[in-house]
Amino acid sequence: MKQDSTRNTAYTVDCEDYVHVVKFNPFDSGDACSLIAYGGDNYVVVGTCRFQEEDAEVEGMQYKTLRMFHHGIRVDAIAWSPETRLDALPPQIRFCTAASDKKLRLFTSDLQDKNEFKTFDGHSDYINDLVFAPKEGQEVASVSDDHTCRVWDLEGNEKAHFVLRSPGMSVCWHPEEAFKLMVAEKNGTIRFYDLITQQAILSLECEQTPLMSADWCLKNTLKIGAVAGSDWLIWDITCSSYPQDKRPVHLDRARLFRWSRVNENLFATTGYPGKTTSQLLVHHLGHPQVPAIQQKRTVAFLNQFVVHTVQFLNRFSTVCEEKLSALSLRIQQIETTLNILDAKLSSIPGLEDVRFEVSSANMNSVTNGPMAQTTVDQQTAVSPQSGQNNIHEEGLQKTEVVTENVRTVAKDPRYARYLKMVQVNLHAQVLIVILAVKLHKENTVRQLAQLSLCQGVPVMAIRNKMISEGLNPDLLDIV
Repeated sequence: MKQDSTRNTAYTVDCEDYVHVVKFNPFDSGDACSLIAYGGDNYVVVGTCRFQEEDAEVEGMQYKTLRMFHHGIRVDAIAWSPETRLDALPPQIRFCTAASDKKLRLFTSDLQDKNEFKTFDGHSDYINDLVFAPKEGQEVASVSDDHTCRVWDLEGNEKAHFVLRSPGMSVCWHPEEAFKLMVAEKNGTIRFYDLITQQAILSLECEQTPLMSADWCLKNTLKIGAVAGSDWLIWDITCSSYPQDKRPVHLDRARLFRWSRVNENLFATTGYPGKTTSQLLVHHLGHPQVPAIQQKRTVAFLNQFVVHTVQFLNRFSTVCEEKLSALSLRIQQIETTLNILDAKLSSIPGLEDVRFEVSSANMNSVTNGPMAQTTVDQQTAVSPQSGQNNIHEEGLQKTEVVTENVRTVAKDPRYARYLKMVQVNLHAQVLIVILAVKLHKENTVRQLAQLSLCQGVPVMAIRNKMISEGLNPDLLDIV
């Protein structure tokens, strides 16, 4: 016994043969262990299992093989007899198998010297399911692809025969009333038979094919469950002949349906063998379950997301390129306009001949050079006597100093940019007014005159800026 985590299984048992079917004993065998039987190509193995959930002293699970029965042919189905007892003296093991040769085999053993089997011959096609009578275990019912349900005694004699309208897939005995039998057909019909009158007394319809498996709930005999196609279906036979609940469960197809032996709301389903999505699922009717999104739909959603994301990125990059191109064009237009405006300002005559006088008090702030300060210091250093004797020479020197410190406003780098601002405002207003006069429209003149007031930088703002930088704004009026 070992644990295997590669496929999320709890425990595994090493087998010497391929396993086609596994069946736990649903009846009380008089022992704390659970009886299990599995069948392969040539053998049927009977063993006992004891789980940690049942006995705290057990670590994981304890498995013990009781006996291996030679079968000689592939096993397709197994049914346990309620007569199986491990607490009897001697112990008795009894079970029945359905084989690929279309025959039933009844095995009886005391796990010592007594090992015998009987063959039941009667079906003409593959046998899909079989079950023992739950009370005494003296009868066996089986269904086959030959469209029949047959009831046998333990000697192999046929006691009842029901003709079906399609292959029989499942057969169940009523857990309390031994004369009621349920048969599920592949065409989606579930019928209940009275073994005394050998007549059908009730039928259920699932309206879906193929119906692969059905089971009778032992805790609530009014509930019937089945799987058809990829869905599971639940009936309440007191309400309607149509399913009370129905939901998709397996992607490819569902294969088996089994109720819990202890809870009427628990059941399990399995996928179809051989499929990549085959799995065992446990369901609870008391808890709503959201069906899993199918793999094809998931791939479709993913592809749609990728396509939409790529389209969004393409549109985003295109819009960005268009906006950058428009911005680049606007920048080129602004540069062209600035070049034209610069050329117009350069063509205005008279700016280079504008001059102004600077007094000795603010000589430093105008010239921003050491020449004026040096001249003043030299004049201060002259003695009073030499000043009285050379009054004429001092006047000449002052005239020369003033002449040397005269500089045009247009050539001064600090005043030139403010002068350009003023000239731009003036010429822009003049051009707009001239254009309006040429149009000879009063409304246009008013609008253009208003527009001219908004052109450029206001004169008051220019003056305030000059004052903050320590310059004389009155020099703009001289020009």
